[in-house]
Amino acid sequence: MYINEAMSTQVKTCHSDSNLEDVARLMWDNDCGAIPVVNAENKPVGIVTDRDITMAAMLNHQPLWHLQAAQVVQGQRLCCCHQEEALESGITAMEQNGVRRLLVTNEDGSLAGILSMGDALAFARSTAGAGGKPGAVDLRKVLGMLQKVSAHHEQGQKPLVSA
Repeated sequence: MYINEAMSTQVKTCHSDSNLEDVARLMWDNDCGAIPVVNAENKPVGIVTDRDITMAAMLNHQPLWHLQAAQVVQGQRLCCCHQEEALESGITAMEQNGVRRLLVTNEDGSLAGILSMGDALAFARSTAGAGGKPGAVDLRKVLGMLQKVSAHHEQGQKPLVSA
């Protein structure tokens, strides 16, 4: 199974100069917790999560309309995968990088979608082969990733950003 079979494709995006109030509104209107930040060519440059918005407002002591997405994605290490990669490799990348979402790109590097923990779980199958979709990944692999990315971080250790 490939990432493009499991990923979400109806993804709302913003640009670096978008203010965080507009980004939060996109999240609210589209029932999502993360908005990819793309450049003029629709290539990902970062991702803003609902937690990022909360922390940016608190740390900067400013209203959301005074803060831009660029302030959140500055210094992020971008974590992406290609839509034609195997779903299992995307799950491995999530686990290794400690991220809950992977930005998915197509052949020209532009944003094609997002692979979330929920997407991965929806395409898992039990080891006995029951459940899940044909070609799905082993449930143990998905649960291992979920356990790793959901683990508590040591005090003062900032998790990898970008999903």
